[in-house]
Amino acid sequence: MLNLNKFCSLFIGLILSVVCALPLSARDINVRGTVTNIEGEPLFRVSIYNAGTNKLIGSTNEDGKYLVKIDSEGELLFTSLGYEECKAAVRGELTVDVVLRHSAVALEEVVVSAKRITDNVVPEPTDIEVKGNYFHIRTRVKIPKELFSTNARMIIQPGVYNVTREQMIFLEPLVFDGKEYAITQERMYDYDSGQDPLSRYVQVKSSSSRKDDLVGYSDSTYVENVNDDFRCDMMVSMENYNRVLYRDTFVIARGVVNPLRFLEYEIPGSAVKNENFFPQPEMQLRDTKGDVNLTFRVNKSDLNLTDGDNREELNRLISRLHQVENDPNARLKSFSIAGTASPEGNYERNKQLAQKRMASAMSLIVKELNESTRRQIDMHTTASVETWDRVVDLLRADNKIREADAIQEIIDKYPDNPNRQSRNVVSLPFYRPLITSRYLPRLRRVSYELLFSQYRYLTDEEIEALYRSDSASLSRNEFWRLYNLADSIAEREAICRRALEVYPKFLVAATDLAAILIDKGVPDSELLLPYLEMPELPDETRLNQVVAWLSAGRYAQADSLAFDLPDTGIYHKAKVYAAALNGRYNEVMQEISAESPFNEVLMLLAIKSNEQAWEKAKLLGNSAKEEYIKAVAANRVDEVVLALSYLESAFKKDPSLRDVASVDGDVLDLLQQED
Repeated sequence: MLNLNKFCSLFIGLILSVVCALPLSARDINVRGTVTNIEGEPLFRVSIYNAGTNKLIGSTNEDGKYLVKIDSEGELLFTSLGYEECKAAVRGELTVDVVLRHSAVALEEVVVSAKRITDNVVPEPTDIEVKGNYFHIRTRVKIPKELFSTNARMIIQPGVYNVTREQMIFLEPLVFDGKEYAITQERMYDYDSGQDPLSRYVQVKSSSSRKDDLVGYSDSTYVENVNDDFRCDMMVSMENYNRVLYRDTFVIARGVVNPLRFLEYEIPGSAVKNENFFPQPEMQLRDTKGDVNLTFRVNKSDLNLTDGDNREELNRLISRLHQVENDPNARLKSFSIAGTASPEGNYERNKQLAQKRMASAMSLIVKELNESTRRQIDMHTTASVETWDRVVDLLRADNKIREADAIQEIIDKYPDNPNRQSRNVVSLPFYRPLITSRYLPRLRRVSYELLFSQYRYLTDEEIEALYRSDSASLSRNEFWRLYNLADSIAEREAICRRALEVYPKFLVAATDLAAILIDKGVPDSELLLPYLEMPELPDETRLNQVVAWLSAGRYAQADSLAFDLPDTGIYHKAKVYAAALNGRYNEVMQEISAESPFNEVLMLLAIKSNEQAWEKAKLLGNSAKEEYIKAVAANRVDEVVLALSYLESAFKKDPSLRDVASVDGDVLDLLQQED
């Protein structure tokens, strides 16, 4: 029997010799990365192969990102229709970012008017038809029998390219697998076809055809900037398991067929009318002042309540003080009385008399306040003597120029001596019959300043002053009152903009500003967006947003929002034009056609009633736009000579229409002939 220890030694040695004889292999690692084009845009559906085994191991998502498992010393192969293949060595890195370059394939631009298939894999030229914000592409692709075998895959990838913004929108691809290719794919993915990023598009051909295949294609895509310059590219690729057998790219459409780009309508902006949405008044904390008219007898300091309106005036003042005392929204801060004496007589005695009068008045008033109020507030009096300059001003205001000049001469003679001025004025012949009876009483006055903090509603004048000095402290209601007081549209716009800076969620201000901008011809499609999710909206808000979206070419959103509008008046009109511009022609054909003969022709062109559109177009006037539409209608019915004549006339009357024509699929062929 073999010794056990010897057997173990021999077995271990055998195992070690086998292990040492095997080649060392690197470990599998997870590699992540991003695939972009040279413009830095992420690429979707890029196929990623293990270059060593030629096995598809993954693809990129919408953000151009991928995650694959591969040997740490392996090599990745990246392929995408319209781009050059790219290999990248892993070298143990966990992140491998790749930039793919566009294939160096010259675009063969097909003349749109040909409408027939030429040799090889050439899609039929077609039109980009627009309905609202959706571009519709319908074409056919002839696949020559010589190019297809049962162990290959054919990929047809259309895309709408925005020439203006240099952006590509890919449509749904067509994918055809030969029978053998399809079987191999299933085995490679262990019958889990979901791993193939193109699996949901695959159609399997049972065998090679003896005739060329004519494949129909139809798809649509959402586009926001429908008035930009567009073309439709169709990229065609055939590949087997190892390489690309055939690749080409064609331009099958240029410009957009969209006669409603000229649709004429006018929907004015609408200010909010529902008072439930108006901002409610708010009290502001403000300091308040006032005045009182008290009369004192000549040379007397005591206030006689039986004279004139003294009792009534004093009661009014005391009532105001009590009102503040008892107002829970107010707090007294200070109270002062200021008295002014007339300038006749000795200046110092007049000033002393004024001071005594103010002290007398303050004594009567203070008695009416409760003890706590007297302790809390600051109370003081001020006395002054009016000057003879004031008498001069009053005389001139009454057109008594001779008398005013006489007193002014005395003032100029004794500028710093009020007593000498007074003695000389008194000696003037017109002094007693005129000055003492009419003007001096107007100079003897008493005013009070009642300073208190109070929450109250501001006056219009206070609001206007505050807007100029500190608009951020205005309430919504005060902005609203100011807006309604404004005399001009420019003022209203400025007030709304400032109100929205202070209160960004100010719905009424935003809605009315939107209406102003619409009526100015510069609608803002972004202004009202923050408000559309509010639980309650005025109909005017929705209407203004519909009009702004229509102006911005966002027809789908406009049509959706218009659904919630009332079906009356201006709202109905907005619904009608939103429906038309969103491609629902038959619903509104009659109403829009009734608006004008021009609109009728546009609607007929939109529904492709070309013969009828041509007959109606011939009756239009001779404006630039009408000549242009005549050219479109004539071209639709193959009246090419007339179409060229109308187009030339339109360009002469309005050269800017040439820019429109350069992106208009209805007349691009005419431009080529004109050139």
